[in-house]
Amino acid sequence: QGGQTANGWNGDFPNGNNNDDVDDDSCGLIGGARISTECLFDNVAVGGTFDGMHYGHRKLLTLAVSSVNPRSGKLMIGVTVDDMLRHKSYKEEIPNIKERMDGAREFVYRLAPGIKNRVKLRAIADEYGPPGTVEQGANFDALVLSHETLDNGHKLNEYRKNVLGLEPLALLCTRRTEPHGMSSTALRRRRWEQQQRKSASNTSKVA
Repeated sequence: QGGQTANGWNGDFPNGNNNDDVDDDSCGLIGGARISTECLFDNVAVGGTFDGMHYGHRKLLTLAVSSVNPRSGKLMIGVTVDDMLRHKSYKEEIPNIKERMDGAREFVYRLAPGIKNRVKLRAIADEYGPPGTVEQGANFDALVLSHETLDNGHKLNEYRKNVLGLEPLALLCTRRTEPHGMSSTALRRRRWEQQQRKSASNTSKVA
């Protein structure tokens, strides 16, 4: 299983490892570093809830945009549908899918205006989305994810290989490097607590 450049599967990765994982450090994708052509792909997918567009979401989308071939590459942003989020903690604090799609779209369009016509947002209602389908799976060559969701990428690649008969995707991973980083759940809890305090304050004023 090897990496994929814009020209196809070459079996090699920029860090010299013959596996699916391409670390963002080895590609120099964040922070304005020169981007190796081995880290550019024709059809990149990235997915998530994009709840609140916190730092982790912005980092994920930045890596996704940076991984797209600037001349002809395409990016598919998958946004989890509302029904799949019912099990989440503090789910009442999660914006609806339209708001979450709008947030992701606005960030990417501001980050890279030149890629607007090559970005598609899709509602994702299953485990793997378009890269895990017979109809569209062959259209993708890379998947951007965080290290927390890396196992899902490996599962998708096994499914593509063993069930769909497709090549595995290159897995491009971000790292949580910020010490103050907070998860979507933690941020939703903070919003919920703020709302509870506000409600309690309003109640006491009425009393």
